[in-house]
Amino acid sequence: ESAMRIDLEGGGRRPWYLKLVMFVAKRALGFLPPPILAVTYRPALMRPELRRYVLRGVSSRGASWSKGEAELFAAFVSNLNTCHF
Repeated sequence: ESAMRIDLEGGGRRPWYLKLVMFVAKRALGFLPPPILAVTYRPALMRPELRRYVLRGVSSRGASWSKGEAELFAAFVSNLNTCHF
């Protein structure tokens, strides 16, 4: 049974300026970093409210997770996604 993969590079609903960011990143680095692909895939999904919620745990003072815990969780998720980042 094969897993469904989202076409992060070719799919999505990116406005022209995000396509430009992707083009510049690919030319400068030789590849598209996965965070850029994920965040630009569907910009409407990353509304300010969601960004604040997602980033709250790792960037705010008094967060429930330490920086080490957040890094460990990020490594765990990257491993699940077979992302060598």
